[in-house]
Amino acid sequence: SYNDNSRYEGDYGSKPFANNHPGDDHDGYSQGGGYKNERTKELQDELDQVQNIVNQNLGKVMERGEHLENLQGKADRLQNQTKIFNSSATSASRTMRWRNMKWKIIIALTIIIIIVICVAAAALAVFVIITGQALEFFRICVRT
Repeated sequence: SYNDNSRYEGDYGSKPFANNHPGDDHDGYSQGGGYKNERTKELQDELDQVQNIVNQNLGKVMERGEHLENLQGKADRLQNQTKIFNSSATSASRTMRWRNMKWKIIIALTIIIIIVICVAAAALAVFVIITGQALEFFRICVRT
């Protein structure tokens, strides 16, 4: 607990800030049962309050330290997850880019094949027209 004075016990009594000296058995009390003077009691009370506040603050600092360690651990995990996410996103981006490129290549090849077929058909038609007329002219020439 915050008010644990057992670590201060020794030759001078249980209160670390008390006005104790070796051989004092009365811990600031007069033999009449009260404090030697009222100011000593007030100072002792203030010192006890300060000690309680210091102990509470130390406890809060320890808790904050634990919270900071937890936050650091979470930040480290997030950073690792970010690296994994970035590599996965990069890989997915490359995969999608390659798929898009494949579709573009397929479409371009299809268009080229259609153009080649059209040009070949037109050339064949022209050839048939020319050769058909040549054959007709050849037939006319052969009959005469």
